Amino acid sequence: MNPIKMNRQLFLTLTLLLSVFSVFAQQTFKYQAKLPKVETDGFYRVDLSPELIAGAQANLGDIRILNQKKQFSPYIFGNQLVFKDQRSFIAFPKLKALAEVDTVTTFIVENAAHLTINQLSLQLRNASVKRNVNLSGSDDLKKWYAIKENISLEEAVSDEPGNGTYQQQLNFPSSSYRYLRIQINNENKEPVAILQAGIYRQQSIPPVYVQLKKPLIQQRDSAQVSYITVRFNAPYQLNKLHLEIAGQKYYKRNVRVYAVQQKEKSLVADTLISTSAIPNLYFSAKTNHLELEIVNGDNPPLVLHKVNGYQLSQSLISYLEKDQDYTILFGDGKANAPDYDLKFFGDSLQQELKPLNYQSVSANPLYQKPQEKSKVAKGDGIPGWVIWAAIVIVAALLGFLTFKMTQEVSKRDKL
Repeated sequence: MNPIKMNRQLFLTLTLLLSVFSVFAQQTFKYQAKLPKVETDGFYRVDLSPELIAGAQANLGDIRILNQKKQFSPYIFGNQLVFKDQRSFIAFPKLKALAEVDTVTTFIVENAAHLTINQLSLQLRNASVKRNVNLSGSDDLKKWYAIKENISLEEAVSDEPGNGTYQQQLNFPSSSYRYLRIQINNENKEPVAILQAGIYRQQSIPPVYVQLKKPLIQQRDSAQVSYITVRFNAPYQLNKLHLEIAGQKYYKRNVRVYAVQQKEKSLVADTLISTSAIPNLYFSAKTNHLELEIVNGDNPPLVLHKVNGYQLSQSLISYLEKDQDYTILFGDGKANAPDYDLKFFGDSLQQELKPLNYQSVSANPLYQKPQEKSKVAKGDGIPGWVIWAAIVIVAALLGFLTFKMTQEVSKRDKL
């Protein structure tokens, strides 16, 4: 066989194989949102709507940007942009540092000014290890609430040659807790040395909230507690509730907020509301069902006229090419968060990014439910067995062509 012809066949076979795999990969995502074509190459900021975030995982790890070549384009989240100025670093006071060799390294710092931040810079001694970090917050050093879990420590890169330290940037939903607790899971190994934690002044940012669709509320008053049920039409990412209260001119009440998943309740906030401050509740939960408990004591119950829900603004930043088709895919409950090199260049991107709005969220026509991948169903995309059969056939053809090419090359070498 002519080597040129064989190379062409090999190329076509590889292209077909990649196409089959790309179609198969797209079948795990329930939803899609098509991006409009851009007029110039460059980095763009895509703001994520509450509807899109509601359909994605809680940590947004299943979001992908599919390009025209049926490949996933790298992106970072907007809160991963790093604006460093070494002269404006603010080191938070260290309150407690515990290092238990066989369990967890704990490091607690105080955000005394209650600055709203979405990044925390840790300074550590150089170490080439694989560890996970959990970050939680508190306002009283007693009750702690999760902010972000299972953050991977990056490979040590020295701040300055020869100083023996490096920085780890933690990115998380905007928070204003007074105390921040960093816990490194040592997995029965030697601890990691944390020297200090703080922020760069530019990281103190005003939070931007997006209002959600109006929820349904029901209130039931008992002898000393008011129980309020708040239901949204989708499992939104909730970061703030604003309460419109009547019934009492002066009040100061304890409020507990629970996120409800099926029949299980988890406490997400335990705080106070009073006439001396705007009745806002701050927390982080992804749910469509909340339960509020207002402790009235011997006082008459408060009356809630309205409850407004908000989520913190979230965006994607990616490099898009002119006149190319891009689609956001999401809704895969088993997908792992991607690990793109772009995260290392967050401080190199221009701060004024071009905004880009996607079309409305819709169902992914290629999606197949996991239990139906082996069944042939009308209008449900390509059956799973057809995909696997195609992969086997293409792989066999690829192996055959490779074998034939090897034989041809061997014959030519003997001549």
